[in-house]
Amino acid sequence: MATTLSLIYKADKSRKFFWLFLSRIMPLVALFFIAIIYARKLSYDDYGKFQSVWMYANIVNVIISFGLAAVILSTDLSFLFAFIKSKRKILGLFYPALWILVLVAFFFLAKNFNTSLKFLLIAFMAIQNIAAAADNLLIKRGKEKISGIINFFYAFLFFGWHIYLLFNNYSLYHLIEGITLLAIAKFIIIVLMPFEKKSSNIKIDNNLFLRHWGYLGLNDTLGVVAKWIDKLFLLYLLTATDFAIFFNGSIEIPVFGLLISVTGNFLLIEISGNIKQPEKIIKLFRESFHILSNIVFPLFLFLFFFREDLFSVAFRDKYNSSLPIFVISIFILPLRINNYSVILQCFSQGKKILFGSLMDILIAIILMITLYPFMGTRGVALSIVISTYCQSFYYLWHSSKILNTSILQIFPLKKLAIRFLKTLVFYTALFFLLSTFSMSARIIAAILLTSLLVMFGMIKYFRAYFNNSYVQNS
Repeated sequence: MATTLSLIYKADKSRKFFWLFLSRIMPLVALFFIAIIYARKLSYDDYGKFQSVWMYANIVNVIISFGLAAVILSTDLSFLFAFIKSKRKILGLFYPALWILVLVAFFFLAKNFNTSLKFLLIAFMAIQNIAAAADNLLIKRGKEKISGIINFFYAFLFFGWHIYLLFNNYSLYHLIEGITLLAIAKFIIIVLMPFEKKSSNIKIDNNLFLRHWGYLGLNDTLGVVAKWIDKLFLLYLLTATDFAIFFNGSIEIPVFGLLISVTGNFLLIEISGNIKQPEKIIKLFRESFHILSNIVFPLFLFLFFFREDLFSVAFRDKYNSSLPIFVISIFILPLRINNYSVILQCFSQGKKILFGSLMDILIAIILMITLYPFMGTRGVALSIVISTYCQSFYYLWHSSKILNTSILQIFPLKKLAIRFLKTLVFYTALFFLLSTFSMSARIIAAILLTSLLVMFGMIKYFRAYFNNSYVQNS
């Protein structure tokens, strides 16, 4: 009986993870393919302006939400609503002031947009932010499936509007108009979803939680600045054309960022529910490394070995000058096998998370200033890679201290190294075997074999995971 219940629980977790993954991946995948199509069809100047919209939107949305997403997903909702009610004066003053300050700063500092477009972008970012908060509440209430379905249709319409406008008198202003209306529709649908209201008798007198919220907000702000600091650094130094070339070289493949986002959200919910069981937290954290490395390692090596063919096919040789940036930037990808700050978040260690983000930005800025005069934009890309590795190690170190264990207990280095080396040998052999094939044949064969390798790794992992559960409960 215990075995059956355990397997049902694990299957339920897998379903939740799938719908959460679908909810996050569909809009990102849509935007990724839009970026490829737009890069091929638009001029360098128009494409640079198009991508700067999403750079600003990402930065502004994270800042004005100020930790709300992490707080919603890592906190009991009854406690959170009671806390917000008790601190409504402070929060009611802080968030409107923050929105005004950030949006006014965007209006005066944003590059490449006229006045009417800036106002429209402000409206879009505000609506998008509100819709994202509503979506996170939907997920926290256990409605991952509904969120996944809503975001699937949103992504379909989002993609369709971009393609329609591209071939019918493209205008960046009309493009933003359309996706603003889509964001409004998405918000209305989410709000109309029924949910059970739970009363709370929790007494709120917790300034520690308010400080934790503040630390999370500052960390999210610094995190998004760190993520986009290379592009912010170059946006005001390069022309729109040169910025477009750098952007496509440093473009983030959506599946990697999404894996971290979804895994982080999932672990926030799971760890916060087992906060007094360090052994279970360690197990959950290690499992994340195992499952994501089965996806990330093959994809990273596929991108590394077949990068020239991919750029030639995706961009029709239009962005081959982006390749030197790309080959440096993708060395961040082997890190994308976990969310390294999630344990610190659940233990309310916002101060340590904040310091890690500050360290990341400072290292990146120092290296960019040092390397840019000698290496150009390649030095900027390398700076981001180095600073990201330093931050990840810092978070692992402090997470291990909180759990009273060693880094190697929460980070399975030996198993990951063996898996990476095996995958490296496979792709090295594959690259040389396919070198005599035509470009289209190489790409098709490499994609098929990478897909099979990822599927095999995932099946092998889940089979061992469920079998282990069965043995433990028998």
